[in-house]
Amino acid sequence: MADSYPDTGSKPGGIAGRLNLSAGSGVKFTRVHWAWIGGLVVALLIGSRFLFGAAAPVAYNSIPVIRADLSLTVSATGALAPQDQVDVGAEVSGKIDSILVDFNDRVRKGQVLARINTLSFAAALAQSRATLAQAQATLAQAAQTRIRTLALAKSNAASREAVDTANADYLRAVAAVNLAAAQVNSNETTLSKATIYSPIDGVVLDRKVSAGQTVVAAMTTPVLFTLASDLSKMELDVDIDEADVGMLKPGATAYFTVDAYPARQFAAKLISIHNAPKTVNGVVTYQGVLEVANKDSLLKPGMTATVELAATTLKNVTLVPNTALRFVPPDAIKNAAPQPPAPEAGVTWGRVWTNDGKTLKPHDIRLGATDGRSTVVLSGDLKPGDAAVTEIQGHPWQPTQPSPFAP
Repeated sequence: MADSYPDTGSKPGGIAGRLNLSAGSGVKFTRVHWAWIGGLVVALLIGSRFLFGAAAPVAYNSIPVIRADLSLTVSATGALAPQDQVDVGAEVSGKIDSILVDFNDRVRKGQVLARINTLSFAAALAQSRATLAQAQATLAQAAQTRIRTLALAKSNAASREAVDTANADYLRAVAAVNLAAAQVNSNETTLSKATIYSPIDGVVLDRKVSAGQTVVAAMTTPVLFTLASDLSKMELDVDIDEADVGMLKPGATAYFTVDAYPARQFAAKLISIHNAPKTVNGVVTYQGVLEVANKDSLLKPGMTATVELAATTLKNVTLVPNTALRFVPPDAIKNAAPQPPAPEAGVTWGRVWTNDGKTLKPHDIRLGATDGRSTVVLSGDLKPGDAAVTEIQGHPWQPTQPSPFAP
């Protein structure tokens, strides 16, 4: 039965004929054959380029390592307060007859702030004065009796017992006068305490009583007013972490912000660090006191402040950006890199990658102090001018977990 497939190999117009290949003979490649094959390969390459596109090279963003000064700061939070604050209370009980000042009023030292009803105090004073007059009269009588008895005793007209009695009566009368005089002084003092005076020059921060209210000075002294000294100068009390307290000294400058004026910075100066520790949830802090000028009266007592205190400045040190310490390359490059140094007590290591134009190269460095943006390089093969890679260009790579070397 004849083959139904067309004979394309032996006929002159077939492919074999075009390539000058005869059926049943060995294949012989000529220059024409190689030209056809080369053209076919080029066509396939060009087609694949259009179909799949060319792989773009990976580019990286980098920041150069520099040598410069690093200013270290300490962050803390605290609250504003007057430099001097006094609670003015009442030492006597009674009804408030009058209130002579109100909130935010400026007062002078010795100015009357309030008066307590004095009727009972005046009555007690009058009674004690009457008792003193009676004792003085008794003393006068006892003195005369003593004089007469002593005169009679000289002529043996009075017994020794009468003399002793006259002397005792006189001494008792003197004591009674002294006791009555002391009571008068006490009642006069109590009456004077019914008038409340300002102990300082300042401003009324708080008024806790009203006219007609009764105050009771029994076990504790009731507070009537809270006064503050001149608010043009205030203090800022902050909690400084125990890890940072060693870097600070009195006289350090500081800047702070408050929620009321978030876009404005206020200047301050550290004047004292208290030695008494405060422990809250296992965290130990020490109270720092800063002096604040408040000439514009913008700051008010009790405002919460976020403070940056200047600690020290490291001169001419090698600095690497913290973004470079947080960069982690793709897995293929990361897995091919050598392992980082083993952890050491008291030593912080970091890994930075540099780009030589072809591949990324890791650099293990020992880290020092940081200001949150740059970190000091204590040792390692990283030099000023090296370009530290921070991210993949156009596709910033953010690790799902922070790098263990990031400060």
